[in-house]
Amino acid sequence: MTKFWTFFINKHHFTILLAVVLIAAGVVAAATIPKESSPEIQIPVGIVTTVLPGASSEDVERLITDKVEDRVLGIENVSKVTSTSGDGVSNVTVEFNASADIDKSIQLLKDEVEKVRPELPGEAEDPSVSDVNFADQPIIIASISGELAPAELTALGETVKDELERIPGVSEVALSGVREREVSVIVEQSKLRQYNLSLSDVTNAIRSSGLASPLGSITVNDISYAVRLEAGLSDPDRVGSIALAGPGGTPLHIRDVAKVVNGLADARTYSRVSVEGAPSAPALGISVFKSRGGNVVTTGNQVKEKLEELKATTLAGTKIVISYDAPKDVNHDLTELTRTGLETVALVMLMLFLTLGWRESIAAAISIPLSFLIAFIGIQASGNTINFISLFSLILAIGILVDSGIVIVEAIHTRFVEYGDKKKAAVTAIKEYAWPLFAGTFTTIAVFVPLFFLSGIVGQFLASIPFTVIFVLLASIFVALGFVPLFSMYIIRPTLSPLEIRQEEYNERAKAWYEKFLRGILGDRKKESRFLIGITVLLFVVLTLPALGLVKVVFFPGEDVDLVYVEIEKPQGTSLSETDLAVREVEELLYADDRIASFVTEVGAGSSFAASGLGGSRAANISVNLKEKRKQTSAEIVEDLRTELGSITSARVTVSEPEGGPPSGAAVSTTFSGDDLGALATAVAQAERILADIPGTTNITTSTKDDSAEFVVNLDTAKASELGVSTLAVADLLRTALYGTEATSIRTGDDDIEVRTKLDLNPGYRDPSETNETTIDAVRSLTVNGINGPVPLSSIATISYEPANTVIRHEDGERIATLSAEAAKGGNPIQITNEFQKQMKNIQLPEGVVVKQGGESEDVNKSFLELILALVGGAALMLAILVLEFNSFRHSLYLLSIIPFSLIGVFIGLMLTGSPLSLTSMLGVIALAGVIINHAIILMDSVARIGRQNPDQSLTDVVVAAASSRFRPIVLTTVVTVVGMIPLSFASAIWGPLAFAIMFGLAFSMVLTLVLIPVLYHRWPGKDVRERYKEL
Repeated sequence: MTKFWTFFINKHHFTILLAVVLIAAGVVAAATIPKESSPEIQIPVGIVTTVLPGASSEDVERLITDKVEDRVLGIENVSKVTSTSGDGVSNVTVEFNASADIDKSIQLLKDEVEKVRPELPGEAEDPSVSDVNFADQPIIIASISGELAPAELTALGETVKDELERIPGVSEVALSGVREREVSVIVEQSKLRQYNLSLSDVTNAIRSSGLASPLGSITVNDISYAVRLEAGLSDPDRVGSIALAGPGGTPLHIRDVAKVVNGLADARTYSRVSVEGAPSAPALGISVFKSRGGNVVTTGNQVKEKLEELKATTLAGTKIVISYDAPKDVNHDLTELTRTGLETVALVMLMLFLTLGWRESIAAAISIPLSFLIAFIGIQASGNTINFISLFSLILAIGILVDSGIVIVEAIHTRFVEYGDKKKAAVTAIKEYAWPLFAGTFTTIAVFVPLFFLSGIVGQFLASIPFTVIFVLLASIFVALGFVPLFSMYIIRPTLSPLEIRQEEYNERAKAWYEKFLRGILGDRKKESRFLIGITVLLFVVLTLPALGLVKVVFFPGEDVDLVYVEIEKPQGTSLSETDLAVREVEELLYADDRIASFVTEVGAGSSFAASGLGGSRAANISVNLKEKRKQTSAEIVEDLRTELGSITSARVTVSEPEGGPPSGAAVSTTFSGDDLGALATAVAQAERILADIPGTTNITTSTKDDSAEFVVNLDTAKASELGVSTLAVADLLRTALYGTEATSIRTGDDDIEVRTKLDLNPGYRDPSETNETTIDAVRSLTVNGINGPVPLSSIATISYEPANTVIRHEDGERIATLSAEAAKGGNPIQITNEFQKQMKNIQLPEGVVVKQGGESEDVNKSFLELILALVGGAALMLAILVLEFNSFRHSLYLLSIIPFSLIGVFIGLMLTGSPLSLTSMLGVIALAGVIINHAIILMDSVARIGRQNPDQSLTDVVVAAASSRFRPIVLTTVVTVVGMIPLSFASAIWGPLAFAIMFGLAFSMVLTLVLIPVLYHRWPGKDVRERYKEL
């Protein structure tokens, strides 16, 4: 190996050329790597959505969901199937094993859904199958307000949507607050009775007038021409002129039996915007989604540029408010993490300057940017992106990669002072440390390799960490052994400056003190035993800190953000206008809050940042943009808003902030399963009362809150048949009267205008959307045509009022009900869950109901277990490398013993700083394991080398000499890494716990390396070593 690395010294011109080429390639790679906020996660989940308009939840469950579930449960690699059956819609979610090929699995799912299609009702729409991507969130959310009528707002929305969808990288543009164009044909009951017509007659007349179909082809003079029938409508104003056959063939027109309104469809959403406390104004809401794999910064900036461009034309006279700007957030994250990285490099160089000298600090620091640029080549080639996870990984790697450079520079510095020959000093340093550094680097890589095998969403979210760190480490060992020796030869001088002389004096004093301390403990079995027993007891004590509550346990720490969101929920069946009244109560309270820069309201939908699944006319959300300059954090403001908005009793109001890490479940989540919906509701009610009494809980939600009531039409089929009334005729009448029926669509340019027939069930309507705002008696008074004329519906059917489950949930084919809650400020999900489980044991659940706990505690337990297994797997790989290096199980295990003992420093550090034990701090432990083992490897190698070079010395002398020779490099690399982590500890609440875990763990590990390893080796050196030194 020495020959390979000395090649770069001997062929120094080639080495310089190679460095220039790698730097240029790295710069190009860094500039062209896609940049995004979060890693794009392809979740192994498929969703089957089927719409059955007008059906109740129980009908949807029986006719759609059960049939789809029966098919998909047998698909290969399916781990869990859940579903919701709601009014008119079925959603079946199929979760595959993490190892499954998502594309293949989705295709298998589509194949099975295709097989079940013939079994579904004819009225059902074709099922759609989609996959789930964590990046499928809007990158730009904007609101456009102005003095515009509803029709003008709709036209404007379509124009803007078309313009934005032409931008490369934009996959979808969703609009809210607009109403689509629609022609409403409101049939008058009195006219139907007058002309003895049915609703079907009117619908069919319109449908047939809109016919356009291919008929075949004709050959003329050996040339084939297609022939098609074109009888379609092209003008919405001509709908009233459509011919309709009256009694005895009397010619009629649609306008004779109905009022035709060429207007807008029923409003499904309202959108408003408020800026700086001004009253909210009607607005057009725009949500822009990027294509998968696209560059969020490039695409988002192009969207904003297009909106600015449209201000001069299409959007002239309007005001644009961007409530969510992902490119801005990404640039902010990149800027902050880049600044943190530069601060880390500056601190590393400062510490090297203070301990080695300015020339040596430059020689060692060169390895940082050079390693990064080489690593960028690998990152780009592997298809990874630059996001806040990979940027964090680069900052984390600074503290790891600089170790190799410091060791080489310090060794060259020492040998140069000793020999006075640059080349000899460089070659000697390579000869002594190439193998230990190589082994140390690969043991660090080994501890990160198991992170590739983390399962599920967390595994995908963190996948860029091992990719990035491994590329950087491979680059760093190449730079440290290939380039740094050559650079050191050019930079380092044999003469010492006054500062460097003082540095050497301080180093010699510290080294002498350490030698004296070590000789005082080595060989004194009482002191050795006290030390070993003391750190063992301390390890068990600190492991109890989480259980004692002195170190909190969370899944992913929250972060201070500039956006929070409010969700408003009314009872099932609430109209859009009624929900809007509750929303305006919330808005009134937000106007007066001077911490809010602006907010955007959307009535008729839940927040795109939430996983609540809220939707429909009973739901609303408000995206609240906080002022950048404020005294409180977003978490504190969320708590304040929860208190302020808690005074609203007309609706359920929840306040949250977007998740900063991988998507996870609610902080506390419980699932009840059983066949009896009533028993499930009872069990959930019991559990809800218990959870509400536990301190620290907020936003308690149950799935049974969706329960409501319905009117059930019970048809006497025998009597109906006797009067010549078919079940289909009754269903068609009721569906058109209550929901409306699409008769045809009119193609005008690029748009399709739907023509919908309705019945004037409410004769006093003012808008087509109000035709079904009536009483149940109006439904009873409807008539349906029989063989002898009109038959009153009340004579062949009864209508009853019954309780209903608006949403019926399944898990793996069984009915379930859920209970969930979030943790309020100061609340700990783990403690809440434990207390909840303890109290649940004291209640008697209804027969047949089974309870299962989930939520953040489940996520924490699973993720922590996998990280621990990853650490164990990494330790196993490290053991293999160490045994290969030292050919000794005993000495290899001595080195690995540092890893568990380093937890003493980690837990004490988390306790002192008030940081939680989280997913990120566990990653810090894994990174720490890779760093501390490097120091121990070089120390152990020095013991073996000095023992071979000085066979006449005693075991004590050899251990002390080896340990003292590594004293300065170990202290130096530890101090440099700890100081280098300081900027990261303040950069983000997410990564702070990780930085503290490394800082305190590494500081304590320095003591372990300098004391524990010498004590273990000296006390139990092994039979061969002991025999060799006995002969002296």
